[in-house]
Amino acid sequence: MVTGNIGELHEQDANNVLGDWLGTVGRNWQSGPERTRAIQDSTERADVLIRQGDRMPVVIECEFGNPGVEDAKKRLGKTIVGETRPFTEAIAVGYAEECKQDSNEQFRQRLENNEHFLAIQLVYQEGSDAVGVWPERPLRAKPSDLVAYCEYAQVPQRVIDRQSGAIARRMKSAGEKLYESIRLTVQGDETIANLRNVTGASQDLDAARTACAIWLVAIDLQNGLAQYSPVMQEKKLLSTETVRRNALSERLTVNELLEQWRIIESVNYLPVIELAIDSLEMGGMGPAISDILEQLHDLSVQMNALHAKHIYNFAGELWQRLVTDREERAAHYTKPEIAELLATLAAERFDHLDPADAAALDLMDAACGTGTLVGAGERALRRKFYAKGGRDPELHRKRMQNHIYAMDVNGIAGTLTAKRLTDMDVEQQYEGSKVAAISHPAGSLTLMDPGVTGIAMVLGYRNVTATSGIGGTEDIGIFHVSLESIHWTLMNPPYARPRKGRRQASTGLAPLRRAARRRNYNMSHGQAGLATDFGDLCNIRLAPGGIYSTVLPLTAAHAGTWKGWRAELEKDFSDIVVIANTSRYELQSMSADTGMSEMLVVATKRMNRPTTWQPTRLLCVNLTSAPSTMAQGYALAQEIAAIPRDSEQGFLSCGSYTRTPQVKAGKPWGGVGNSSIEIVDVSQALMEGAAYNPLNLQTQPLALPTTTLGNLGETGPTHHLIGHARGQEPIGAFEWTPLAELPVEPAQKSMWAATASAHASIATRPTHGGNVVDEQKAPLMVRQRSRWFIKRGMRWTSQATSFARTGVESHGGAAWTAIRNVEDQTGKALALFHNSIFGGILRNHYGATQKTGRAELQVRSIPCLPSPAFHADTENARRAREIAERNFDELANLILEPFAYCFRDENRKLIDNVVAEMMGLDSNDEGIQELLEHYRLLFASEPNVNGRQKKIVTALTEYKAGKSS
Repeated sequence: MVTGNIGELHEQDANNVLGDWLGTVGRNWQSGPERTRAIQDSTERADVLIRQGDRMPVVIECEFGNPGVEDAKKRLGKTIVGETRPFTEAIAVGYAEECKQDSNEQFRQRLENNEHFLAIQLVYQEGSDAVGVWPERPLRAKPSDLVAYCEYAQVPQRVIDRQSGAIARRMKSAGEKLYESIRLTVQGDETIANLRNVTGASQDLDAARTACAIWLVAIDLQNGLAQYSPVMQEKKLLSTETVRRNALSERLTVNELLEQWRIIESVNYLPVIELAIDSLEMGGMGPAISDILEQLHDLSVQMNALHAKHIYNFAGELWQRLVTDREERAAHYTKPEIAELLATLAAERFDHLDPADAAALDLMDAACGTGTLVGAGERALRRKFYAKGGRDPELHRKRMQNHIYAMDVNGIAGTLTAKRLTDMDVEQQYEGSKVAAISHPAGSLTLMDPGVTGIAMVLGYRNVTATSGIGGTEDIGIFHVSLESIHWTLMNPPYARPRKGRRQASTGLAPLRRAARRRNYNMSHGQAGLATDFGDLCNIRLAPGGIYSTVLPLTAAHAGTWKGWRAELEKDFSDIVVIANTSRYELQSMSADTGMSEMLVVATKRMNRPTTWQPTRLLCVNLTSAPSTMAQGYALAQEIAAIPRDSEQGFLSCGSYTRTPQVKAGKPWGGVGNSSIEIVDVSQALMEGAAYNPLNLQTQPLALPTTTLGNLGETGPTHHLIGHARGQEPIGAFEWTPLAELPVEPAQKSMWAATASAHASIATRPTHGGNVVDEQKAPLMVRQRSRWFIKRGMRWTSQATSFARTGVESHGGAAWTAIRNVEDQTGKALALFHNSIFGGILRNHYGATQKTGRAELQVRSIPCLPSPAFHADTENARRAREIAERNFDELANLILEPFAYCFRDENRKLIDNVVAEMMGLDSNDEGIQELLEHYRLLFASEPNVNGRQKKIVTALTEYKAGKSS
């Protein structure tokens, strides 16, 4: 019992109060403060030790002031008495200095009031000898945050990541063994075909691997239920170890395993167990099946020995390591640390709810995959429930049966999601769920139609069709999602556009999109991909005040085809937060192996849906260091959630943020994807026709206002109309062949390809010659030739020219798009501007950034590219055109370095000086030269410009060092 004290609060007293409080937070923790002889071979006392069953113990080291990092480091590698697992992580806590004046009761009141009075750092074993501390500066934290960090420390992610990799390697081996075993049987081809049908795999070996993964999940469920579930223990469910001991052969067999699984099926757990039964009872698995089941039993034992399934999604990890056709399935796995960041940040918006309301929140993932995201969301909600004092022992059953909606077109995904959710509290039984593998070709996107309320089929029920009305008790196998009924949507939707060979296609989507548009939901755009359709689905089903949270390609922040999605989000949602990873050294993808730059979006649906768009502000968070563990993801979410609403810009422990005004519906979110706050401000000013100087914080108007490229000229036809490259699918008017391969100079020429070496200057030449393949289309294409071209996909790291002129009229192509009907002087001004640092910054601000080092322009978005009004009938515009005319021939023939090297390229600097004069700036002024130099350094320092290429970053570093010396 902790009693009050008089005078100064001593550290030992504070530790006692903290340990006592941690033992009462509703998680069955045994908390031991200031225990002596608790650590093996050490006389030192751990400040607080937490035990919970077989889970990894947690050690907390505390001090007044800064966190007790040095003491925490000493605990690494040590074990507590009676344990064999060494600490690989420890938590360092600092109490606020003012707490020294507290009594014990006052200090405990701080804990119970969940006040911000803690500073926390996470200490971990980084290598055999190295120790890491994250973050560099302590996190400002509440007691509820400490509880969360303790939960993560029970699951040392770095250790588990390594072990899950080893388990996945053994799973691959089991899958290969199963495949070979089946091939030895007479009906091998038939069995493999059946497995492919059950698993949805496109390849034979993947079908065998997936079957093994399904069986492992079922075996693991069996062992968990046999150990922890009172209901299943009454049903005499046996663990696989007991089954093995009881068997005459002392080995697992198919029949004995199926007997146990049918006991599980008789109670429920159908979403998890059904596919396992279907696939194993089909037979024909060959002579090695018993060995394979034994191997899966061993792997289940290994997984359970880690005691981490309540937090860690083993099934999802195995899936992403085993299955090779996820690109075809458009089924990419959200990294657990990213799931934690997104779910925690979104869940903070429910912080005002009392426990009862938090317990009744409806959570929906309409593209659930393996359940990593929905599991993270559910954990975040439960954390809120317990932090508010909730203590409902049936919380898991109620939420599984009534409040968690998880859907996917893939039955395997549904199975793994159901297992993920079951693992969160395997002691509690649930009698049904709303986890569904949807039978409609469009999957959960059927919910884009406001007239559809029923979703079929819930896993565990067969032969059920979709419904448009809400039925009674006979409505088995269907759950209903009413309009504006869901409180939280959380997902990583497929991004795919319909294309040959990809199973996530657009079957049946056209009428659904029309139905959404009739109700004035306008996010969908077929050229942007399925993710825009999922945006409409979420908007249609979200309740007023509901939370929209999603992983999306970074393209969504910039591309023209995403304009409707952006405009609709800005209109219908408030408090929009966009998070991008701009780390110089880390892959930007938020999902496993997409190789795409991605972002996170969190927004709150307005209570009353507006009829018109209104100006809004975005909180754009650009990370320079992405989280690498779930604990870091949680910490970053808390830090972002704590950004003051009146703060325009600032820095985080691993990045920066800025609030970007949106003054026009759906315009590109230029504040997203830039690591520097300064370049965001520069970009925004250029968009508005001004030059912002970060060196003196001054802004001055430029001589010309900013308009769009479409107001200066017309965008030429797409390459699908112009033609096709030789040997490719025959489309369009011409077949194009590289000029070097043609014996005779052709009459028709095209800027078909972008060649870094050939296009190193503004004055350039075509790359391909064409032969007519469509006599009707060819004359029309000839009339649309031009001498001015813009590069659609600018690779800053290797390409020098983004706007070019050919000596003769030419066609565009796959890499270049013609700008037609542009006056010659205006074209020269445009070419110089878009190859200057001004044009580079605007292009990078506006272009879609799918991969580092690139700025893509979709054909439909080219007319919207910001450009100065060089065509205007004004004195300033005429002066700009005259300057361009006077200097163009000399500048157009200069050989330029790739744009990312603009900081050292003397020829590029000559262009910058002329463009500065065109824009009304005095290039002879020392301050303007300093500004241009700063612009170039800002631009080249951006990871989405330099592509994190070592040679560019090194050259930039050396250049800066030379300048400073």
